[in-house]
Amino acid sequence: MADYTLADLDQRPDLAPNVLALFATSSQGNGHIVCGIPARMGLEPAAADLRATLGILLAMSGRRLAGALAICPYSEDQVTLWGPAMPDLREQPKVMPVLMQELRRALREGGFASMRAQVDVRNRTLRAWMMAEGFAPWKDLHCYERDLASFRSAEISDVHAAARGDHEDVSRILAECFPDSDHHRANLVQRENEGYRHYLLRRDGKAVGAAAVQGGGRRCWLKLIGVSKAERGRHQARQLLEGVLASEARLNHFAIGLEVLEDNRAAIALYEKSGFQRRWSASLLIAPV
Repeated sequence: MADYTLADLDQRPDLAPNVLALFATSSQGNGHIVCGIPARMGLEPAAADLRATLGILLAMSGRRLAGALAICPYSEDQVTLWGPAMPDLREQPKVMPVLMQELRRALREGGFASMRAQVDVRNRTLRAWMMAEGFAPWKDLHCYERDLASFRSAEISDVHAAARGDHEDVSRILAECFPDSDHHRANLVQRENEGYRHYLLRRDGKAVGAAAVQGGGRRCWLKLIGVSKAERGRHQARQLLEGVLASEARLNHFAIGLEVLEDNRAAIALYEKSGFQRRWSASLLIAPV
């Protein structure tokens, strides 16, 4: 039986290329390891993705990397996992408990109460092992994408990039639509310094919808989009979404992605009517620390 030792990528930065290669080998399908950073889900992992995590645990068999597990930020008391990923799945029964025990210890010391894991629905092996480690299924989520080329010359009506004077309206709408999100709790200037762009829909001078987008280039990511409850049922969401798509297209982004819970039928219908296509689905598993 192999003996495994634990390390942290911060202690072994020389192993960063190995860790990146390990995550990069898990393409979508029954071996897919879903990235815990939402905006990067489904994309080729990059070195910047490793730096964006809270930490990466390594299982070593001598000098050989036997497994890696990244801890990604989610909220003040919960994290999202990326992995574990292993070069040899036959070692999973031995490597998984070693990584998970250290993970729980580190999260308790960090004051976290729970953790999430997003497992591709086709990756039954990883799902079974996560459930054996105390994870329970909550809901399924879908990753959607659409190309932005057709929006480059589209009209943008009543939707504009939020200026600082719009931040109060943006925060109010996002807080109403997403009370559990911590996005609006920070100053939106801070969020924009982190790479987010905010949009506002005004109708007759009144702010009725808001959205938050991040990233860009190959694909930007729609993190939040919502319309005030009092304004729903008036096709405002479709107008807001298409205004965001046109605005992002004019920033020369090629595509936009998003994640949506399977039971959010209204949102799914809106996205599909706007040309989004489902790329893959994942089961969202939750476990206490």
